[in-house]
Amino acid sequence: MKKTTLFGLAGATMIMFSCQKDTSQDNGSAVSAKEQENWLTANLDASFANSQKQVTAYLFSTDELSKLVETPNVENVQFVLGYSDNTVQIKVIGVDKAGKELASLDSKILKDPSYDAKLAKLENGEISKTDKGSALLNEHLMLSQEAFNGIVAWQEKLKTLNGLNEVTSYEGARFQHYSLEAAVVAEMLKGKDTPNIGLFLGLNGVGKVTTILVELDKNNTIKSKSSLTGKTMDNPEDVYDGARPSPPY
Repeated sequence: MKKTTLFGLAGATMIMFSCQKDTSQDNGSAVSAKEQENWLTANLDASFANSQKQVTAYLFSTDELSKLVETPNVENVQFVLGYSDNTVQIKVIGVDKAGKELASLDSKILKDPSYDAKLAKLENGEISKTDKGSALLNEHLMLSQEAFNGIVAWQEKLKTLNGLNEVTSYEGARFQHYSLEAAVVAEMLKGKDTPNIGLFLGLNGVGKVTTILVELDKNNTIKSKSSLTGKTMDNPEDVYDGARPSPPY
């Protein structure tokens, strides 16, 4: 993943997952202030790793996410981390320029044991980037292979248990949330047949945990691009990086 600022900026992607009988979605609950506090001191041990390995992604309804980014004065979205049941919990909030919360949305957890096969499309995605006609979007545009590598690297880190505190922290202080311009999220929501956005955890170019946003169709399948003739292409939708971790931002 490209490194665009100190410690890299988080990946923001458009990806999907097939919904099969072995796929489950846990009902999400609000990330409370207590859960946010729990995350700051959570012991990232084997119990955490075993539980977190079962998490494929955190799902956000595109209809509800659209309402959040369209809320008056929302400039940025923040993906806020919490902790319960040995698992990272995530919600998204919309904030104004001063960081005041104006809207919020809870996630649902997707668990899909066959996720590795479904990510193969990212690994074999486009090898060049397409001009999006916007300086902001072009700044955050990244290759799908980078997103794939980040997601796989996080899963491998959970298997080893080595350095989990280091990759989830900045100078000893655990990441509390990731911030991204609302305009970038709005671009992800323009795609048709996209009922959910999936947030994946991954490692960025300097080995820190980051958020990777994924566009999901009604079957939670990785979405492919369409040509001007309407023909579906094999490449996945565009991938973005750009979510700034706090700390240090």
